[in-house]
Amino acid sequence: MNQLSKFLVGAFVLLILALLASTTLFVRIHPWEIGVKQNLLAKEILPEDFGTGFALRIPGVHQWHRMDRRTHFVTFAEKDVRTSLGMNRPALEIRTKDNNLATYDLSVSYKIIDGSAHMIVSERRKEVYRERVLATVEAVMREELAQLASEEIFSTEARLAVAATALERLRTDLLEFHCLPDQVLIRAVRFPDGYEARLQEKQLTYQKLELAVSKRAVEDQTAITDTSAAEISAAEKELRGDWDKRLQTAMSENAVAIASIVAEANIYDQQTRAEADALYETSIANGNLAIQKAEALRNELRNQALDTRGGRIYLAQKAAENLEFESVTLNSNDPRVPSIIDLGALTRLLIGEDPEDDE
Repeated sequence: MNQLSKFLVGAFVLLILALLASTTLFVRIHPWEIGVKQNLLAKEILPEDFGTGFALRIPGVHQWHRMDRRTHFVTFAEKDVRTSLGMNRPALEIRTKDNNLATYDLSVSYKIIDGSAHMIVSERRKEVYRERVLATVEAVMREELAQLASEEIFSTEARLAVAATALERLRTDLLEFHCLPDQVLIRAVRFPDGYEARLQEKQLTYQKLELAVSKRAVEDQTAITDTSAAEISAAEKELRGDWDKRLQTAMSENAVAIASIVAEANIYDQQTRAEADALYETSIANGNLAIQKAEALRNELRNQALDTRGGRIYLAQKAAENLEFESVTLNSNDPRVPSIIDLGALTRLLIGEDPEDDE
């Protein structure tokens, strides 16, 4: 138990020493910070800005300065709202060009130029550079805003122009403190109560005048638009009439061309049909003539064939074959009478030959 107790005590002591060493030998630079390292022995500031992370710190040798890299604000307003990133001052009271008192609420944003934090420390302005920036911003804004007259303050373009001019001056003047302005915002303008009412009436009159001018511009533009619309309508009608004329002309030309083609087609059809009909009739006539000639030739050749002895025999044989007898009387005493069953004798009888000639 004694050895375990000693071990635990020793481990606890080592842990305490490690924690002390980590907090003593190292410094942590947060993401929103810029680290600047100072060598106490050499009495110099290292010309380098350190980013997020842990950095070595030897007690008695190194000293670390941490600067805020975030955007800072200088605000002039009636309400005093303090933040770690801003410096607030009462609203600016400035005399206008026409000797009226105007109260401005405005804000200016700025930040340390990248890589320049060590220069602020080396110039020993770490604790005062914000005050110097505020004084510079106030001086520049007083000079620039004093250029406006009371009525010009109500013009958005005039206020934006003053803000742009002041921003350009601050970008030059704040280089001395290694800071870069980002934006100048004029948030509100007020006048004394009585004068404020008069200015509001004047502003209302000015707005009415602007409204009248705008209405006149709208009317003028409407007239121009109506004129343009009438011109466009007339041009459209003219073009439509021209195209209708062209269309009618083209349709007429096409109709004439179609009629001509149809007429030519009809003529060709009639001619072709007439020629075909004539050829057909001629062919029919020639065919009939050929048939008639063939029949005449057949009849002639048939007659010539039948006019011979063989032809007569053929005709007599056909006649004998086609003879019909209702009754037959045979005379056995006369041998010259042919028998009806003797077609040869009957044939010779029909052609006028004597049956005895065959004997």
